[in-house]
Amino acid sequence: MRALQAAVVSAVLLVSGAASAQSHVELNLFGSSSTLSFGFGVHHHARRRVIVAPPPVYVQPQVIYQQPPVVMAPPPMVQAAPVYIAPPPPVVVVQPQPPRVVTRTVTASALERPALIGIKYTPGLSGIFTSSPGAVGFSGARFTHSAGLEARLSRWFALRSDVELRNDSRSFDVIGAKVWLAGADWSVKPYLSASLSGTMVDSRPNALTVGVVGAGGVNIFFGKHFFLEAEVRYRALPGSCCTEVPQVTGVVGAGVAFF
Repeated sequence: MRALQAAVVSAVLLVSGAASAQSHVELNLFGSSSTLSFGFGVHHHARRRVIVAPPPVYVQPQVIYQQPPVVMAPPPMVQAAPVYIAPPPPVVVVQPQPPRVVTRTVTASALERPALIGIKYTPGLSGIFTSSPGAVGFSGARFTHSAGLEARLSRWFALRSDVELRNDSRSFDVIGAKVWLAGADWSVKPYLSASLSGTMVDSRPNALTVGVVGAGGVNIFFGKHFFLEAEVRYRALPGSCCTEVPQVTGVVGAGVAFF
């Protein structure tokens, strides 16, 4: 046992000499009452380099919590109501209008030849026409009966024959021509006529005076078979044989047509 304690002391001394130039060691070995104390008086003045290692650093591992990325949802898209843009109106190029031509529709019935034979009665007044270098007059008015017959050869032309009866004389217009001046489809048609005339006077019972008569008037047609007539006649007699015979006659009447 003593040998073991001596070995331990030797080892401690060696360690203590290496650690310091002046040391004091007190040992209490194995709890005995004997205490071993010793010291060294050896001083080492040589400077020794002591390297002190830093204390160990314990790095606690860090738990890195990575927050999941926040994904922002895009705002809801509000689709605007579709805007309808009307297309521009088409460009209309207005062409200049040609001159307007007014046409008349003529029915077939209007273009037909009028009824062939016309009979008319046209009463009126007659009188004596007087003229002088400074005045024109009308005298001796009297009532006149007049009747006539027409042969209508076309829409423009007819042959006519008339008789005019007065209280003191008579005239027979036996060969005459009548020409209408208006369109064929007109209802109101003016006309002109001329006839060869023979006149008899009561004062000369056996005498026949030949002359001419000119007339102008208007016919108003109501269909094909009925018409009205207004006419003014001027009768010319040769010389001064029959100054009492009226030269001017105005008549208004009506007639019917056949065939």
